[in-house]
Amino acid sequence: MSDISYAELLRCNRELAGTLQGKGLRIAVLSNVVVAQLKEILEYTLRSRGVNAHVDLGDYDNVVQDCARFARHDGVVLFWESCNFVDGLHYRAALMAEDELTALRERLVGEIDLALKALLQTRLVLFNRFSSLLFNCYELREGALDRLCRELNQRFDERSPTHVLAVDVDKVIAQVSVAKSVDWRSFHSARAPYSVDFFRAYANYVAPALLSMAGRAKKALIFDCDNTLWEGILGEDGEEGIALSAETRQGRPFAEVQALAHGLGREGVILGLCSKNNPEDVDRVFEAYPDTGLRESDLAIKRVNWSDKVTNLRDIAETLNLGLDALVFVDDSDFEIGLVREKLPEVATLHVPAARYDYPALMRRWRNLFFTLSRSAEDTAKTRMYREEAQRQQAAKSFTSIEDYLRSLGLTLTLHVNDASLTARMAQLTQKTNQFNLTTRRYTEADLHRMLEDGAHCVLAFRVTDRFGDYGITGLVIVERKPQTQHARIDSFLMSCRVLGRNVERALFDTLVADLAVEGVRVLEAEYLRTPKNSQVEELFDRFGLELTDSSRQHRRYQLNVAAYAPASIDYIEIVRR
Repeated sequence: MSDISYAELLRCNRELAGTLQGKGLRIAVLSNVVVAQLKEILEYTLRSRGVNAHVDLGDYDNVVQDCARFARHDGVVLFWESCNFVDGLHYRAALMAEDELTALRERLVGEIDLALKALLQTRLVLFNRFSSLLFNCYELREGALDRLCRELNQRFDERSPTHVLAVDVDKVIAQVSVAKSVDWRSFHSARAPYSVDFFRAYANYVAPALLSMAGRAKKALIFDCDNTLWEGILGEDGEEGIALSAETRQGRPFAEVQALAHGLGREGVILGLCSKNNPEDVDRVFEAYPDTGLRESDLAIKRVNWSDKVTNLRDIAETLNLGLDALVFVDDSDFEIGLVREKLPEVATLHVPAARYDYPALMRRWRNLFFTLSRSAEDTAKTRMYREEAQRQQAAKSFTSIEDYLRSLGLTLTLHVNDASLTARMAQLTQKTNQFNLTTRRYTEADLHRMLEDGAHCVLAFRVTDRFGDYGITGLVIVERKPQTQHARIDSFLMSCRVLGRNVERALFDTLVADLAVEGVRVLEAEYLRTPKNSQVEELFDRFGLELTDSSRQHRRYQLNVAAYAPASIDYIEIVRR
């Protein structure tokens, strides 16, 4: 975004507004200073990444009241600037008596509580931490304004709920510099302290949280090998001639990058290789360097051969059951990066810098491509799960009948009903699952907590296991009971692609309908909402025997007479309730 002028950004943003389809995200920016330029900069940042975003600005210095006004938006961004808590506070704070500062602090704490209370129904709140950096960056000692901001941040941390994400504005200013972040002329004439450069950096900084809410977080990090995982060319230099150890100057940047990748793997990012090399040579590198940051056991998938990388990346996405837009590919070659960008524009590419000492900084800059609002126990087990899936695929080759193979797996479907301990994983599933997802509604942990507490919703998460291992919590069904009726509605029905092809969805639906019948539900309503990625489930409810009551290109509505439902009676999946 920094390579186009502000005027060009405005033009591009308006063009994108006419091309993106779908509901998108509705975001409000509330502030006690003027931040008008952020509206189109934030819209463009999200729209250029495929999210149809609409940003509304609140009234000047009306934060608490506007929190109630915009609470139904998908996201709210709060710029509550210390310099304008009261007029001229950035210089008057040092002259105020202690009791005045105490009274001001307590008043602001009360207003923060009111704002957060008003935003309890908002899916995501980005709350800028209070900062005095623009005014006190040259001070050796903590001043009155510094202390006030620190105390308010401490009180905020004690009160903020899970759907509120604290944004460290000082980190954004550090990226841009104080001098380039502030526009003193606009500040003194119109209470507009921040520059366009700051707003560009701010929009990029917070975009991963909003992209995650829209289901756009990246999921897999795929590396080339030569001059990418290590310095040197394995086929020419041999395993003794490459550098990847922190003990050598040449290897130090690569050791750091491998450690960063390992950390991402522990957070649930799928790691893999896509390299033109002899596979046995690459295997020997991991054997010869067992203490490197990235080990062979950290890799979920490898495509090490002499095929072109476009073909291999397509195969990786297909094998992992991911869209190409879930991949990030890292390579040092201008040619390979250019080819992937041309043939697979959905794949994000990172070009290893010619100055290798800049390589770790590049990885740190872009690690937020994988940012997710929620983390769960399944994140740390991704590599193991994909390795177990490879074993399943190998075992399947010995069966001539798919049903015989499924019977051999010893499948167990464990149901967790209204289990608040799984909220993080359930939110993550709604944010990440795109293909087997009938409605693709995205929910935060706060959304799910409200459903668990309102008495009208049944939130059913399920775990799948078989003789090879545990798939983890892999799916979610949310059912809403309609008050004073015998009707219920499926709000969400989604499942990880890892368990496709095992008839889990039909066994689950059979159980769901049976349970609803016991509860006295006579009519079950359901719907399919089309997205660019969920065409595979367009006729799922038709296959289950539901009656199609309304249909358009984007929307299909169904009803089921619960008493007349004919279950599939799948006998090779054991149902366990928790």
